[in-house]
Amino acid sequence: MGENKSTEIITESEVVDLPKYCFYNKFLLVEELALERNYLKLHNGRCTVIGKLHYDHNGYFVLGNINLSSILPRDYSLPEGVISLRLFKFATSNVLENGRYCEICGEVVLWSPNHTPVKWLPTTPRGVLECELQKCEKMNKIQLLELMQAKYQPAINIFQLDYIECPSELIQRHLKIRLIT
Repeated sequence: MGENKSTEIITESEVVDLPKYCFYNKFLLVEELALERNYLKLHNGRCTVIGKLHYDHNGYFVLGNINLSSILPRDYSLPEGVISLRLFKFATSNVLENGRYCEICGEVVLWSPNHTPVKWLPTTPRGVLECELQKCEKMNKIQLLELMQAKYQPAINIFQLDYIECPSELIQRHLKIRLIT
């Protein structure tokens, strides 16, 4: 009778019900993007994210999280730089400065770290989902999410980058605005 929602079958016709693309820069935390395990709920579209630039173990620039213990309870705050997002399409990468705090406006994308750098073509979460659904006619939601989690990681396709001095204060203001709206 009542089937468990997590074992529902997804068909191609259900793709239309996916979240619409967000055309305004929604403020998100690095943690909200990097830790979202359900890519069906991952933000789809433009965003603004504040973090600290640093290199990952492969030498690519990433945006790391900021310690928010000054504005959030300690139980809800991670140490700085523990979580990070890969950054894409910054044409003049020599402009990026390691260790600097910045506010990035861009687009949430999923990319596959298993491909060679030449084939790193990040695409929106909806685009990845549609592509995966075309490969199979029917799929269990759990299987689809596991497949996507194994193959893809959230990243940001940069449109604009501004260096900032007081990241915690700016994040706090963004979060207050989010509560009001």
